[in-house]
Amino acid sequence: MKFSNLLVFSIVVILFSSPLASQSFADVIPPKQQMKLDFTAEQIICAEGLVKITKASSGNVSCVKPESAEKLSQMGWAKKLTDQNLEEIKTKKVAKGQAAGTINKLFTVKQLSPSKTSAASTSISGYAFIFDACANDKVIRTPEIYVTSDSETKQVKLGSMINANSCYTTSVLIKAANPESITAKLLNKGGISEKISSLESQVADLKSQIKTLKQTLPKTEENPNPETINNIISLKKELNDVQDQLRRYLVALYVPPNVKVSKIDFPKSITGQPLTGMTTNLISVSESVVVPVSSNLDLKRFNVVFEACSGMESIRVPVITMDSDSDSVDVKLIDRIIPESCQVGIGKINAVDSETIIVSISENASISTQISSLEKHVDELQLQLGEKRKSLGVLVSKQLDSAGEEEAAQLALDISDLRKELLETRTKLYGMMLGL
Repeated sequence: MKFSNLLVFSIVVILFSSPLASQSFADVIPPKQQMKLDFTAEQIICAEGLVKITKASSGNVSCVKPESAEKLSQMGWAKKLTDQNLEEIKTKKVAKGQAAGTINKLFTVKQLSPSKTSAASTSISGYAFIFDACANDKVIRTPEIYVTSDSETKQVKLGSMINANSCYTTSVLIKAANPESITAKLLNKGGISEKISSLESQVADLKSQIKTLKQTLPKTEENPNPETINNIISLKKELNDVQDQLRRYLVALYVPPNVKVSKIDFPKSITGQPLTGMTTNLISVSESVVVPVSSNLDLKRFNVVFEACSGMESIRVPVITMDSDSDSVDVKLIDRIIPESCQVGIGKINAVDSETIIVSISENASISTQISSLEKHVDELQLQLGEKRKSLGVLVSKQLDSAGEEEAAQLALDISDLRKELLETRTKLYGMMLGL
């Protein structure tokens, strides 16, 4: 029995091991990191080319190669694969995938200050590896590269997307004894970027459908068509689900490599005062055909249509509270409200007397302010990073002298710092929008 268990353990170790193990999670962070963000087993995102399996004994999720998934399931280590799992495995076995772009080396410049190394490795120095990162015929959301030398190996997310059929000049810092030993390759296959683009298209389509239906609602106190209300509510639920899925992808995408999510200081949603200048108006209340499950036979469900309007400032996360004599419901509007404009919202609430139904502004000022601040910071960092990359590109287009090498080394250091801050700020932004 002991030998059998040992044999199973050995096989599992082999199946999870790979000479390119450190490259397995290009694009997204590993499942264990995602679980620390409170992603459920169903919400875990696997890197392109890997499939999700569930350990039979614990329910924990892992992402493995398609061939390993089948073997682990047959051994009983993983739960039985569903027809959907088997179809995914079949598809991924066929679609091996090629890199979505290329890395073209330009220069290698020694860093300004000596690398902190032991006496036994005094020949090792820090270098700025400067290169062009290029995309093929599709955009790469967060290009990630695998850099190696005779002294160090690392994965680096470059921070900014590469547009289709274009390149930009950037750099990474790496230690080496021989700078000629430094090489880099792009890890992205393009699948994650395509998935995010698909989710963004779904969000835009659902918003368009909701907008079209809202335009059919009566502008007076006339009761709207119940079927229209139900369709809008159904579409809003679908939209919220797709938006949350998109935000989970973005959070998992932007966490910098080798940074533990537990170390990222996500802003907390602290309840604030109602937003200044924001107003709400009740447009209509109509009884729903759905009867609430309750011992109170007088309780009814109502469709509520309301209008929320901003003041001089935009509202990033508009939340409206509906109250009645029996219930209280928060309704999150689907989009930001730009300054001095309005957005129509729809919700359902239980009540005995429809006259008791009121709508008011939720106390979400701090959330809206923090998200707006993070968005502004992302824009600033993106601009700064772009300017540094542009300066580096102009510099290396010339013949570098000693002064030029020093300037290039400093630019590479600045790019590294800005890139890390940009990735962490984006992670915080989408994490807060997700409610982490």
